[in-house]
Amino acid sequence: MDWNRTKTIFIVTFLLLNLFLTWQLVETNNANQMNLITEATIQEKLKENNVNIEVELKEVEISSPLIVGKSVVFEQDNLILANQQIDIVEERTIFSVLEKPFPLTNDQLDIDLQQFLTGYVYKGGDYRYDSYDPLTKKMTLYQSYEGKMAYTLEEGPLTLQLDDELQIISYEQRYFEFEEQPGKEPELLSSLKAIEKLWNDQLIGMNQTITDVQFGYYNFFSPAGDVQVFAPMWRVTVGEEVYLVHAINSSVQKLSDS
Repeated sequence: MDWNRTKTIFIVTFLLLNLFLTWQLVETNNANQMNLITEATIQEKLKENNVNIEVELKEVEISSPLIVGKSVVFEQDNLILANQQIDIVEERTIFSVLEKPFPLTNDQLDIDLQQFLTGYVYKGGDYRYDSYDPLTKKMTLYQSYEGKMAYTLEEGPLTLQLDDELQIISYEQRYFEFEEQPGKEPELLSSLKAIEKLWNDQLIGMNQTITDVQFGYYNFFSPAGDVQVFAPMWRVTVGEEVYLVHAINSSVQKLSDS
C-alpha cells in the first residue's frame, strides 16, 4: 500500500470538507443577514407610510402543510351528557336543550364558559371562543389543533344559543378528529411577510391600522361531506377588513368585514 498517496488523499479530502463546511456557514450567515435586512426594510416602509401595527407579531412552527378533520359520528346511546336533552341530527350533529339555563357573567366570561364546556359539552375542552352575534344571540366556538384555531367557512362546530339574559339555553355541536397530511415540514411565511404581501397587493394603504394578526387553520373545500381539509393561514385585520394570507404559498383571500 502506498501510504504517502493515502496520506495525501486524506489531507486533500479533509481540506475539501473544511472548505465545504465553511461555505455552508457563510451562506447561512448571509441568508440570516438578508432576512434581517428585509424585515427592517418592510418595517421602515410601513412606518414611512404611517401604517400602524397594534399587536405583537408572533411566529409559529407546524409539522405538516395540511390537516384533515373528519367529522365524528355520534351515537345517542353512548353519549352521557348531564342536565340536558339531546338529539342527534344526521349522525354528526348534537342538538342540545339545557334543562336549566346556564348563566354567563361579563366579569368572568372566560371562567364561566370554560365551566360550561367541561361540564356540558362532548370534549368541550377542545373548543375556543371566537365571536358573539348580538342580533341572533349566538356564540360561535371552533376547535383548536395543537393550540391553533381550526376555522370552518360554514357555521362553527359549536354554536351556543343565549337568551335575553345572556344565559346559555341550547347548543349545536359537531366534532372533528384531526390528522396531519404526510409531507415534509413546511417553510412558513412569517407574520411580517404576510403583512408585506397585503401591502404589495395594495390591500393595506397609507395611514391604516392593523388591529389583529392571528395564525390558524382554515378550510376552503370539502372532498367529502364528513371531511374538511385545513390549510395554515395568517388572519390579518386591517381596519374593517379581514384577510387570510396562506402561510405557505402566500395567496390572499378576503374573509369578511370585521
